[in-house]
Amino acid sequence: MGLAVAALAAILVVVGAVVSWHFSSEVLVPDHSAWPAETTIEGVGSGRVTVSRSERTERPGVYGLDWPTGHAVVGELLSSDAQGVTRRLCTANSYLVAGMKVAYDPHAYAGTPSSVGLAYSNVSYPGELGPMPAWLVPGRTHTWAIVVHGINENLEGDLRLAPALHRAGLPALLIAYRGDLGAPAGPGGLHHMGLTEWRDLAAAARYALAHGARRLILVGTSMGGAIVAQFMERSSLAAHVAGLVLDAPALSWKAILSFNATEMGLPSFAALPVEWAIGARIDADWSSLDALQHPGAFHLPILLFHGTEDKVVPIATSDELARELPGWVTYYRVPKAGHAESWNVDPALYEHRLTAFLARTLGGTATGSSGSEPCGPGLS
Repeated sequence: MGLAVAALAAILVVVGAVVSWHFSSEVLVPDHSAWPAETTIEGVGSGRVTVSRSERTERPGVYGLDWPTGHAVVGELLSSDAQGVTRRLCTANSYLVAGMKVAYDPHAYAGTPSSVGLAYSNVSYPGELGPMPAWLVPGRTHTWAIVVHGINENLEGDLRLAPALHRAGLPALLIAYRGDLGAPAGPGGLHHMGLTEWRDLAAAARYALAHGARRLILVGTSMGGAIVAQFMERSSLAAHVAGLVLDAPALSWKAILSFNATEMGLPSFAALPVEWAIGARIDADWSSLDALQHPGAFHLPILLFHGTEDKVVPIATSDELARELPGWVTYYRVPKAGHAESWNVDPALYEHRLTAFLARTLGGTATGSSGSEPCGPGLS
Protein backbone atom coordinates (compact mmCIF):
# COMPACT_ATOMS: atom_id res chain seq x y z
CA MET A 1 0.00 0.00 0.00
CA GLY A 2 2.80 2.41 0.90
CA LEU A 3 4.51 1.73 -2.44
CA ALA A 4 1.26 2.33 -4.32
CA VAL A 5 0.69 5.62 -2.52
CA ALA A 6 4.24 6.72 -3.29
CA ALA A 7 3.80 5.78 -6.94
CA LEU A 8 0.51 7.67 -7.15
CA ALA A 9 2.11 10.70 -5.52
CA ALA A 10 4.96 10.58 -8.01
CA ILE A 11 2.51 10.38 -10.91
CA LEU A 12 0.57 13.35 -9.57
CA VAL A 13 3.79 15.36 -9.24
CA VAL A 14 4.76 14.54 -12.83
CA VAL A 15 1.28 15.35 -14.14
CA GLY A 16 1.25 18.59 -12.17
CA ALA A 17 4.66 19.55 -13.56
CA VAL A 18 3.55 18.82 -17.13
CA VAL A 19 0.33 20.80 -16.72
CA SER A 20 2.18 23.69 -15.11
CA TRP A 21 4.74 23.70 -17.90
CA HIS A 22 1.88 23.81 -20.44
CA PHE A 23 0.22 26.79 -18.80
CA SER A 24 3.54 28.58 -18.43
CA SER A 25 3.91 28.21 -22.21
CA GLU A 26 0.64 30.12 -22.64
CA VAL A 27 2.46 33.10 -21.13
CA LEU A 28 6.00 32.59 -22.37
CA VAL A 29 5.88 31.05 -25.85
CA PRO A 30 5.12 33.51 -28.67
CA ASP A 31 1.96 32.66 -30.58
CA HIS A 32 1.24 34.67 -33.70
CA SER A 33 -1.65 32.60 -35.00
CA ALA A 34 -4.72 34.42 -36.28
CA TRP A 35 -7.71 35.29 -34.12
CA PRO A 36 -9.95 32.19 -33.86
CA ALA A 37 -12.85 32.21 -36.34
CA GLU A 38 -15.62 31.54 -33.79
CA THR A 39 -18.30 33.92 -35.08
CA THR A 40 -20.78 33.04 -37.82
CA ILE A 41 -22.18 35.49 -40.36
CA GLU A 42 -25.95 34.99 -40.14
CA GLY A 43 -26.94 37.56 -42.75
CA VAL A 44 -25.80 40.64 -44.66
CA GLY A 45 -27.94 43.63 -45.64
CA SER A 46 -27.47 47.20 -46.77
CA GLY A 47 -25.09 48.79 -44.28
CA ARG A 48 -25.61 46.05 -41.72
CA VAL A 49 -24.45 42.56 -40.87
CA THR A 50 -25.91 39.94 -38.52
CA VAL A 51 -23.51 37.72 -36.60
CA SER A 52 -24.01 34.86 -34.17
CA ARG A 53 -24.86 35.99 -30.68
CA SER A 54 -22.28 35.81 -27.89
CA GLU A 55 -21.19 37.85 -24.91
CA ARG A 56 -18.58 39.54 -27.11
CA THR A 57 -20.74 40.29 -30.16
CA GLU A 58 -23.41 41.88 -27.96
CA ARG A 59 -21.03 44.45 -26.49
CA PRO A 60 -21.40 48.03 -27.71
CA GLY A 61 -18.86 49.76 -29.90
CA VAL A 62 -16.52 49.17 -32.83
CA TYR A 63 -14.85 45.86 -33.72
CA GLY A 64 -13.26 44.10 -36.67
CA LEU A 65 -14.26 40.96 -38.54
CA ASP A 66 -11.41 38.93 -40.02
CA TRP A 67 -11.50 36.06 -42.49
CA PRO A 68 -8.82 34.61 -44.80
CA THR A 69 -9.65 36.88 -47.75
CA GLY A 70 -10.89 40.03 -46.09
CA HIS A 71 -11.55 42.39 -43.22
CA ALA A 72 -14.56 44.42 -42.14
CA VAL A 73 -15.30 46.96 -39.43
CA VAL A 74 -18.62 46.83 -37.59
CA GLY A 75 -20.07 49.58 -35.44
CA GLU A 76 -23.13 50.21 -33.33
CA LEU A 77 -25.41 47.40 -32.23
CA LEU A 78 -28.72 47.76 -34.07
CA SER A 79 -30.66 44.80 -32.70
CA SER A 80 -30.28 41.45 -30.98
CA ASP A 81 -32.61 38.46 -31.01
CA ALA A 82 -32.57 34.67 -31.15
CA GLN A 83 -31.31 34.79 -34.75
CA GLY A 84 -28.22 36.83 -33.88
CA VAL A 85 -26.80 40.28 -33.34
CA THR A 86 -27.19 42.92 -36.05
CA ARG A 87 -24.58 45.65 -36.21
CA ARG A 88 -23.80 48.53 -38.50
CA LEU A 89 -21.40 47.48 -41.28
CA CYS A 90 -18.91 50.32 -41.61
CA THR A 91 -16.45 49.00 -44.18
CA ALA A 92 -15.59 45.68 -45.82
CA ASN A 93 -12.78 45.05 -48.28
CA SER A 94 -14.21 41.75 -49.53
CA TYR A 95 -17.51 39.90 -49.68
CA LEU A 96 -19.32 38.78 -46.54
CA VAL A 97 -21.69 35.87 -47.08
CA ALA A 98 -24.10 34.16 -44.72
CA GLY A 99 -22.58 31.01 -43.26
CA MET A 100 -19.02 32.32 -43.22
CA LYS A 101 -16.91 31.91 -40.10
CA VAL A 102 -15.04 35.04 -39.05
CA ALA A 103 -12.87 36.20 -36.17
CA TYR A 104 -14.32 38.95 -33.97
CA ASP A 105 -11.33 41.25 -33.57
CA PRO A 106 -11.03 44.01 -30.93
CA HIS A 107 -8.16 45.55 -32.89
CA ALA A 108 -10.92 46.81 -35.23
CA TYR A 109 -8.60 47.97 -38.01
CA ALA A 110 -6.29 46.10 -40.37
CA GLY A 111 -3.42 47.26 -42.52
CA THR A 112 -1.22 50.27 -41.85
CA PRO A 113 -1.88 53.78 -40.52
CA SER A 114 -3.00 54.75 -44.02
CA SER A 115 -6.09 52.58 -43.45
CA VAL A 116 -7.22 55.09 -40.80
CA GLY A 117 -6.24 58.08 -42.93
CA LEU A 118 -2.77 58.77 -41.53
CA ALA A 119 0.51 59.34 -43.33
CA TYR A 120 3.35 57.30 -41.86
CA SER A 121 6.82 55.91 -42.42
CA ASN A 122 8.19 52.43 -41.87
CA VAL A 123 11.21 52.93 -39.63
CA SER A 124 13.64 50.69 -37.82
CA TYR A 125 15.10 51.49 -34.45
CA PRO A 126 18.28 49.76 -33.23
CA GLY A 127 17.58 47.38 -30.35
CA GLU A 128 20.18 45.41 -28.44
CA LEU A 129 19.21 42.24 -30.35
CA GLY A 130 19.03 43.89 -33.76
CA PRO A 131 16.78 46.16 -35.83
CA MET A 132 13.22 46.58 -34.53
CA PRO A 133 10.42 47.57 -36.93
CA ALA A 134 8.06 50.43 -36.13
CA TRP A 135 5.59 52.82 -37.73
CA LEU A 136 6.14 56.54 -37.29
CA VAL A 137 3.11 58.80 -37.69
CA PRO A 138 4.41 62.39 -37.87
CA GLY A 139 3.14 65.17 -35.63
CA ARG A 140 3.81 68.80 -34.86
CA THR A 141 5.01 68.80 -31.24
CA HIS A 142 8.27 67.85 -29.59
CA THR A 143 6.48 65.36 -27.36
CA TRP A 144 6.35 61.92 -28.94
CA ALA A 145 4.03 59.07 -28.04
CA ILE A 146 5.58 55.60 -28.01
CA VAL A 147 2.90 52.92 -28.23
CA VAL A 148 3.58 49.42 -26.88
CA HIS A 149 1.15 46.63 -27.78
CA GLY A 150 0.19 43.58 -25.77
CA ILE A 151 1.48 40.03 -25.77
CA ASN A 152 1.34 38.16 -29.12
CA GLU A 153 -0.16 41.20 -30.82
CA ASN A 154 1.22 43.47 -33.54
CA LEU A 155 1.30 47.05 -34.72
CA GLU A 156 -2.23 46.81 -36.14
CA GLY A 157 -3.62 46.66 -32.63
CA ASP A 158 -2.33 50.18 -32.01
CA LEU A 159 -4.16 51.69 -35.00
CA ARG A 160 -7.12 52.35 -32.70
CA LEU A 161 -5.17 55.01 -30.81
CA ALA A 162 -3.09 56.54 -33.59
CA PRO A 163 -5.74 59.01 -34.91
CA ALA A 164 -6.37 60.56 -31.48
CA LEU A 165 -2.65 60.92 -30.82
CA HIS A 166 -2.23 62.51 -34.23
CA ARG A 167 -5.08 64.99 -33.66
CA ALA A 168 -3.39 65.95 -30.40
CA GLY A 169 -0.28 66.85 -32.40
CA LEU A 170 2.01 64.10 -31.07
CA PRO A 171 4.30 62.17 -33.38
CA ALA A 172 3.45 58.54 -32.64
CA LEU A 173 5.98 55.72 -32.78
CA LEU A 174 4.16 52.37 -32.84
CA ILE A 175 6.83 49.84 -31.95
CA ALA A 176 7.54 46.15 -32.20
CA TYR A 177 9.66 44.39 -29.62
CA ARG A 178 11.55 41.12 -29.28
CA GLY A 179 9.44 38.08 -30.11
CA ASP A 180 7.21 39.96 -32.56
CA LEU A 181 6.95 38.92 -36.18
CA GLY A 182 9.74 40.68 -38.06
CA ALA A 183 11.71 41.34 -34.89
CA PRO A 184 14.50 39.30 -33.28
CA ALA A 185 13.48 36.57 -30.87
CA GLY A 186 13.87 37.08 -27.15
CA PRO A 187 16.27 35.04 -25.01
CA GLY A 188 15.44 31.36 -25.38
CA GLY A 189 12.76 32.30 -27.91
CA LEU A 190 10.45 33.23 -25.04
CA HIS A 191 8.53 36.23 -23.77
CA HIS A 192 9.95 37.56 -20.51
CA MET A 193 6.82 39.42 -19.34
CA GLY A 194 8.57 42.79 -19.62
CA LEU A 195 11.79 41.83 -17.81
CA THR A 196 13.82 42.05 -21.03
CA GLU A 197 11.35 43.67 -23.43
CA TRP A 198 11.68 47.03 -21.64
CA ARG A 199 15.12 47.35 -23.21
CA ASP A 200 13.47 47.53 -26.63
CA LEU A 201 11.23 50.32 -25.36
CA ALA A 202 14.36 52.07 -24.09
CA ALA A 203 15.89 51.71 -27.55
CA ALA A 204 12.74 53.22 -29.07
CA ALA A 205 12.95 56.11 -26.58
CA ARG A 206 16.56 56.75 -27.61
CA TYR A 207 15.46 56.76 -31.25
CA ALA A 208 12.71 59.29 -30.53
CA LEU A 209 15.01 61.54 -28.51
CA ALA A 210 17.60 61.43 -31.29
CA HIS A 211 14.99 62.43 -33.88
CA GLY A 212 13.48 65.51 -32.29
CA ALA A 213 11.57 64.36 -29.21
CA ARG A 214 12.09 66.32 -26.02
CA ARG A 215 9.44 64.59 -23.92
CA LEU A 216 7.69 61.23 -24.19
CA ILE A 217 4.24 59.86 -23.54
CA LEU A 218 4.36 56.09 -23.11
CA VAL A 219 1.24 54.14 -24.07
CA GLY A 220 1.01 50.51 -22.94
CA THR A 221 -1.78 47.97 -23.36
CA SER A 222 -1.89 44.64 -21.48
CA MET A 223 1.70 43.30 -21.44
CA GLY A 224 2.66 46.58 -23.06
CA GLY A 225 1.74 48.07 -19.69
CA ALA A 226 4.16 45.68 -17.99
CA ILE A 227 6.89 46.74 -20.41
CA VAL A 228 6.19 50.40 -19.68
CA ALA A 229 6.28 49.66 -15.93
CA GLN A 230 9.64 47.90 -16.23
CA PHE A 231 10.99 50.86 -18.21
CA MET A 232 9.85 53.29 -15.52
CA GLU A 233 11.46 51.14 -12.80
CA ARG A 234 14.74 50.48 -14.60
CA SER A 235 15.60 52.99 -17.35
CA SER A 236 17.59 56.20 -16.90
CA LEU A 237 15.49 57.58 -19.77
CA ALA A 238 12.39 57.56 -17.56
CA ALA A 239 13.24 61.18 -16.68
CA HIS A 240 12.11 62.16 -20.21
CA VAL A 241 8.61 60.72 -19.72
CA ALA A 242 5.88 63.32 -19.24
CA GLY A 243 3.02 60.87 -18.72
CA LEU A 244 1.69 57.35 -19.15
CA VAL A 245 -1.44 56.00 -20.81
CA LEU A 246 -2.21 52.48 -19.62
CA ASP A 247 -5.03 50.22 -20.78
CA ALA A 248 -5.69 46.96 -18.89
CA PRO A 249 -2.01 46.94 -17.88
CA ALA A 250 -0.31 43.81 -16.60
CA LEU A 251 0.79 45.40 -13.33
CA SER A 252 1.19 42.23 -11.25
CA TRP A 253 1.88 38.91 -12.97
CA LYS A 254 1.25 36.86 -9.81
CA ALA A 255 -2.18 38.47 -9.51
CA ILE A 256 -2.85 37.72 -13.19
CA LEU A 257 -1.95 34.04 -12.79
CA SER A 258 -4.09 33.69 -9.66
CA PHE A 259 -6.99 35.47 -11.35
CA ASN A 260 -6.84 33.20 -14.38
CA ALA A 261 -6.82 30.14 -12.14
CA THR A 262 -10.03 31.31 -10.48
CA GLU A 263 -11.55 32.13 -13.89
CA MET A 264 -10.97 28.45 -14.76
CA GLY A 265 -12.83 27.39 -11.62
CA LEU A 266 -9.69 26.49 -9.69
CA PRO A 267 -8.47 27.83 -6.35
CA SER A 268 -6.05 30.73 -6.65
CA PHE A 269 -3.20 28.64 -5.20
CA ALA A 270 -3.39 26.47 -8.32
CA ALA A 271 -1.30 29.22 -9.94
CA LEU A 272 1.68 28.45 -7.70
CA PRO A 273 3.04 25.55 -9.83
CA VAL A 274 2.70 27.75 -12.92
CA GLU A 275 4.71 30.46 -11.16
CA TRP A 276 7.36 27.83 -10.44
CA ALA A 277 7.46 26.75 -14.08
CA ILE A 278 7.74 30.34 -15.30
CA GLY A 279 10.48 31.07 -12.77
CA ALA A 280 12.39 27.98 -13.88
CA ARG A 281 12.20 28.99 -17.54
CA ILE A 282 13.01 32.72 -17.41
CA ASP A 283 14.38 33.31 -13.89
CA ALA A 284 11.44 35.59 -13.12
CA ASP A 285 11.95 38.42 -10.65
CA TRP A 286 8.45 38.41 -9.17
CA SER A 287 8.99 41.51 -7.08
CA SER A 288 10.05 43.53 -10.10
CA LEU A 289 7.11 42.10 -12.06
CA ASP A 290 4.72 43.62 -9.52
CA ALA A 291 4.53 47.33 -10.30
CA LEU A 292 2.27 47.78 -7.29
CA GLN A 293 5.33 47.19 -5.09
CA HIS A 294 7.15 50.11 -6.72
CA PRO A 295 4.78 53.09 -6.59
CA GLY A 296 7.67 55.55 -6.42
CA ALA A 297 8.46 54.81 -10.08
CA PHE A 298 5.08 56.22 -11.12
CA HIS A 299 5.01 59.73 -9.70
CA LEU A 300 3.88 61.33 -12.95
CA PRO A 301 0.52 61.85 -14.68
CA ILE A 302 -1.11 58.53 -15.57
CA LEU A 303 -4.27 57.93 -17.58
CA LEU A 304 -5.61 54.48 -16.72
CA PHE A 305 -8.39 52.51 -18.41
CA HIS A 306 -9.67 49.07 -17.45
CA GLY A 307 -12.76 47.20 -18.63
CA THR A 308 -15.10 45.83 -15.99
CA GLU A 309 -15.57 42.63 -18.04
CA ASP A 310 -11.85 41.86 -18.35
CA LYS A 311 -11.33 38.09 -18.05
CA VAL A 312 -7.54 38.20 -18.53
CA VAL A 313 -6.05 40.92 -16.31
CA PRO A 314 -7.83 41.52 -12.99
CA ILE A 315 -9.29 45.00 -12.73
CA ALA A 316 -8.43 44.88 -9.03
CA THR A 317 -4.79 45.61 -9.90
CA SER A 318 -5.75 48.86 -11.65
CA ASP A 319 -8.04 49.70 -8.74
CA GLU A 320 -5.07 49.30 -6.40
CA LEU A 321 -2.76 51.47 -8.52
CA ALA A 322 -5.38 54.23 -8.56
CA ARG A 323 -5.78 54.01 -4.77
CA GLU A 324 -2.02 54.02 -4.23
CA LEU A 325 -1.41 57.07 -6.45
CA PRO A 326 -4.53 59.24 -6.15
CA GLY A 327 -2.70 62.44 -7.00
CA TRP A 328 -1.24 61.01 -10.18
CA VAL A 329 -3.77 58.61 -11.70
CA THR A 330 -6.84 59.59 -13.72
CA TYR A 331 -8.78 56.33 -13.73
CA TYR A 332 -11.71 55.11 -15.82
CA ARG A 333 -13.39 51.78 -15.10
CA VAL A 334 -15.15 51.11 -18.40
CA PRO A 335 -18.46 49.22 -18.18
CA LYS A 336 -19.05 46.36 -20.64
CA ALA A 337 -15.45 46.39 -21.88
CA GLY A 338 -13.52 43.15 -22.13
CA HIS A 339 -9.74 42.84 -21.98
CA ALA A 340 -8.07 45.87 -23.59
CA GLU A 341 -11.42 46.85 -25.17
CA SER A 342 -12.06 50.16 -23.40
CA TRP A 343 -11.61 52.03 -26.69
CA ASN A 344 -13.93 49.65 -28.52
CA VAL A 345 -17.06 50.14 -26.42
CA ASP A 346 -17.07 53.93 -26.94
CA PRO A 347 -14.28 55.28 -29.17
CA ALA A 348 -15.50 58.89 -29.00
CA LEU A 349 -15.57 58.97 -25.19
CA TYR A 350 -12.21 57.18 -24.91
CA GLU A 351 -10.58 59.63 -27.31
CA HIS A 352 -12.14 62.63 -25.56
CA ARG A 353 -10.63 61.45 -22.28
CA LEU A 354 -7.27 60.78 -23.92
CA THR A 355 -7.17 64.19 -25.61
CA ALA A 356 -8.13 65.98 -22.38
CA PHE A 357 -5.40 64.13 -20.46
CA LEU A 358 -2.77 65.01 -23.05
CA ALA A 359 -3.80 68.68 -23.00
CA ARG A 360 -3.52 68.79 -19.19
CA THR A 361 -0.26 66.88 -19.09
CA LEU A 362 1.46 68.78 -21.88
CA GLY A 363 0.34 72.22 -20.78
CA GLY A 364 -2.08 72.82 -23.59
CA THR A 365 0.24 71.70 -26.40
CA ALA A 366 -2.10 68.85 -27.30
CA THR A 367 -4.82 70.33 -29.47
CA GLY A 368 -7.36 69.31 -32.05
CA SER A 369 -10.84 67.90 -31.97
CA SER A 370 -11.46 64.69 -30.09
CA GLY A 371 -13.81 61.84 -30.74
CA SER A 372 -14.44 59.58 -33.74
CA GLU A 373 -17.24 58.91 -36.12
CA PRO A 374 -19.65 56.19 -34.91
CA CYS A 375 -17.59 53.61 -36.80
CA GLY A 376 -14.26 54.97 -35.65
CA PRO A 377 -11.61 57.22 -37.25
CA GLY A 378 -12.38 58.13 -40.82
CA LEU A 379 -15.25 55.64 -41.10
CA SER A 380 -18.92 56.41 -41.48
